[in-house]
Amino acid sequence: MQKEISEARAMVDKAEQSLTDGGRDASTETRNEMINKDQERLESVKAAAISAVIGTLAELSISLTHVSSNSELILPLAITFVSCALFGVTFRYAIRRDLDNFQLKSGTSAAFGFVKGVGSWTPLELDINSILSHAFSGAVYVSESLLVFLFAGVALDFFIKLRILSPFPIDPSVPKT
Repeated sequence: MQKEISEARAMVDKAEQSLTDGGRDASTETRNEMINKDQERLESVKAAAISAVIGTLAELSISLTHVSSNSELILPLAITFVSCALFGVTFRYAIRRDLDNFQLKSGTSAAFGFVKGVGSWTPLELDINSILSHAFSGAVYVSESLLVFLFAGVALDFFIKLRILSPFPIDPSVPKT
């Protein structure tokens, strides 16, 4: 019985020592994990900024054909800016390291474009002329939104390939330029 107690005590001492040593390693790992999370957040902010700027510029060229005053331009550009910023972060997380998957990249852009375009439709009246008019204008809204998000997606892909932006998760072995 004494032998079992001394063996158990040795195991407890060994476990305490392991926890003490592991505590230092765990705090180092936690610090590195926090640094990695901060780097990931910074990359997400970069993706949001790139996408928002490029998408807003694309929307600006489209919106200039629809508006007659500057006040009509502000709200659509603000909505596009926010939508494209969210798209940039989502695009980065969606493609991850699958950089050559054209369907994934274009599908992400198409999904955002379709949702934004359909969200721009106005209420419908039960008149054949109204239905045709709304269908045509809805198709135009969807097409314009698809273009905006495709431009933003191409820009993000370009910046990732230039290694200015890192896909998720950041690979520390890849040198940044």
